[in-house]
Amino acid sequence: MPAPSPNRALLEVRDLTVSYSGSGKPRLAVGGLNFNIAPGEVLGIQGPSGCGKTSTALALLNLLPADVEVTGSVLFQNKDLLTLSESVLRKIRGREIAIVYQEPGLALNPVMRVGDQIAEVLRAHSSQNSRQRRDRVRQMLTSVRLNPDRFYGAYPHELSGGERHRVVLAQALVCSPPLVIADEPTAGLDPALKREILDLIANLRRESGAAFLLISHDRTVIERLADRRVELPNPGRSHAYAIAPTSSTSISRRPARLSPEAEPLITVRNLSKWYGSRGLFRRKQAEKRGLDCVDLRIPSASLVALVGPSGSGKSTLARCLSLLEKAEAGEIFFAGKNLLDLTTKELREHRPLFQYIAQESSEALNPRLTAREAVEEPLLIRGNCNLDERRERADAVIRQVGLDPETANRSCHEFSGGQRQRMLIARALTLKPRLLILDESLSGLDPETQCGILDLLLDLKPTIAQLLISHDIELVASHADSIAVMQDGRIVEHGLAKQIAEDPEHWSTEHVLHVAARQELVPAEAE
Repeated sequence: MPAPSPNRALLEVRDLTVSYSGSGKPRLAVGGLNFNIAPGEVLGIQGPSGCGKTSTALALLNLLPADVEVTGSVLFQNKDLLTLSESVLRKIRGREIAIVYQEPGLALNPVMRVGDQIAEVLRAHSSQNSRQRRDRVRQMLTSVRLNPDRFYGAYPHELSGGERHRVVLAQALVCSPPLVIADEPTAGLDPALKREILDLIANLRRESGAAFLLISHDRTVIERLADRRVELPNPGRSHAYAIAPTSSTSISRRPARLSPEAEPLITVRNLSKWYGSRGLFRRKQAEKRGLDCVDLRIPSASLVALVGPSGSGKSTLARCLSLLEKAEAGEIFFAGKNLLDLTTKELREHRPLFQYIAQESSEALNPRLTAREAVEEPLLIRGNCNLDERRERADAVIRQVGLDPETANRSCHEFSGGQRQRMLIARALTLKPRLLILDESLSGLDPETQCGILDLLLDLKPTIAQLLISHDIELVASHADSIAVMQDGRIVEHGLAKQIAEDPEHWSTEHVLHVAARQELVPAEAE
């Protein structure tokens, strides 16, 4: 499809430059970017982690921090967004230009119900009454494949990662804006849900005529939906480059040497967790079982992968193992002690030994802190070492995870998604844990960055056991010793990685379909 002429462009970006200068020496994130989007068109922006994709999206609506310098012009319906006042921009955001954030946890208020948060957008940008807003919200929840009876009154923490993605999508689309900026809208989703979201975007474009700026590191996502695409160069490069394939088959397989009889560091028995209904009139049928009699063993010096579709209970299990949520029944034996029987004082002594790394790095890092301050914060909270010892330990783990200590004085928001994931791992390592629980730490990252983090985990494995949660079995199978498959709150299969990943006979029908859905995610031209 030829590029639209300037007089037809809904959005026209010229010489967009974004520089981060809050930590002293300016750092160029986006340099001289040019593109335009016609009404109803889908333009893809593609590139690896750290190339400036998210900075571009935020710069268009002037959502970057005050210490970030943005130059150039962003013409939307003949108005330069970079010159408008904040009060005028507030009327445009949400109503005329909506944005779907890569990390939906940052876009959702943890103390507001999902339906109320979507209705808040309508309240700000329409004259509808409360009944009309409620009807529209229920319609949007249905359109993103969420049951309004169940999800309207739910809180964000009760949703899976994939469900939160769809809520943010409904929130962005509820006012039917002419332009939607979708920043990695499928990051962290399993293949079936990824296909649903892409189909939803395609249907919305066809039915409403909305234009999309689609940002992704995944080539198949861009090729499936975009009419045209813009490729951003790898950080530190100024020339075009070949993008690594998104298929995890490009990652070399490392043979597992784990013995099934290895001594377990963690043993989970009959662990159960359920979420009750809320409100004055509680309904038993509204209860949701998150975990159903889960059994799991994690040996010392091993990497165990936990895979399954969105909503299967993977993150709930991770939070229960980390004691961030309380299980209703079962046992968690850590180094021979049942954690659920320990006193508060005893638990405080054990907590440094098992560290949870959240799925969304921006939620876990205080944007007001520098990278070094964020990494050394656990040591400050523990209060068992002085400033010099904290700095020495923080710099050591920053180097260990492959980051440059010279950049550690930058604010957390100045780092890419892959760098923030390494920062979270460094933060966890400061307390010298025996177990790392990584909740979808690879989702939303380009293949090269995924491979780098997997290699880092292998280097840590001899001294630190790991539970790696993912929806991509092919990706984790290349590095895991064993794989546990989760479905509907249960572990339905657990065995050596090679056996689970390569022998379909060991899979239930649901998981065979799960893999089939991944294979269906191909460019539209190939269908």
